[in-house]
Amino acid sequence: MQHALTVHLSAPHAAGGVVIDRSRMRGDNPILVGSGTINFRKPTSAAGMVALVLAVLVVLAVIVLAVYGGSRILSSDDSPDSGRGSTSATAGKSAGSASGSGSGSGSEERTTTPRALTVAETENVVPGLEDMPSGWAVFSAPNGFPSEGDKGCNAGTANYQNPEKNSGNLNVLYRVTACRDVQTVIDGYAELLKGVETSDPKETRIAMPKCGDESFATSYTITDGQSDWKGDHVEMRARVGAVLIDMNYGPIGDGPYRLDFVQRAQELMQLVCDRAAASQSTP
Repeated sequence: MQHALTVHLSAPHAAGGVVIDRSRMRGDNPILVGSGTINFRKPTSAAGMVALVLAVLVVLAVIVLAVYGGSRILSSDDSPDSGRGSTSATAGKSAGSASGSGSGSGSEERTTTPRALTVAETENVVPGLEDMPSGWAVFSAPNGFPSEGDKGCNAGTANYQNPEKNSGNLNVLYRVTACRDVQTVIDGYAELLKGVETSDPKETRIAMPKCGDESFATSYTITDGQSDWKGDHVEMRARVGAVLIDMNYGPIGDGPYRLDFVQRAQELMQLVCDRAAASQSTP
């Protein structure tokens, strides 16, 4: 900027006009600045001439500052330092995406393919006591056996009791059935679903998260029969590939435990659904 001002200050003056970059101005002289013009009128006195020169210098100084400052801003935006900040932000996002996808690739994807399970495999689908949440005790240990009939099915059962809930009467009963023909299991599930309409005691459909390929849940109340079975129950059924699951949870009883009984039943159902999927999974 100092150099630019020196050039303009050292420019020669001519009698009867003002010289800017060796161009003489006489009379009224419009100068184009940006998209407009500045009209310079020739002064009639020495003081006016000095004021005109100063005004011209101020305009030129503003123009030089604008050009010089803009070039500095543009050069700073293109500097290595500013580019480094932009690059590091992009790299951070890329690294985040890469690490996210990498964590997923670390675990093998498994695909559930319906297949026939042996008696031992069917029994293993039923959770053992070590798989149950704390507080449960064995009432009837897991057992596997060929299912009745000639449909090529095997079954597994287990019954657990919680001595701390509902005066020790809270039970969870598991029964799983695995068949060679997946259509047999699909038809069996459809029959269970249809049977809800004519069940005795009356079952009422309740909401539950999906478990396996298809599932549904009901609630019902036993008012007669053995005293330790009286009360409200939840029953959940699901089909996972070629495995059919039926779980009964109850009687629920009264007290604080009743507030989240559906969630607890769902967790116990999900436990066996996961095991049924794992038994038919291949890496």
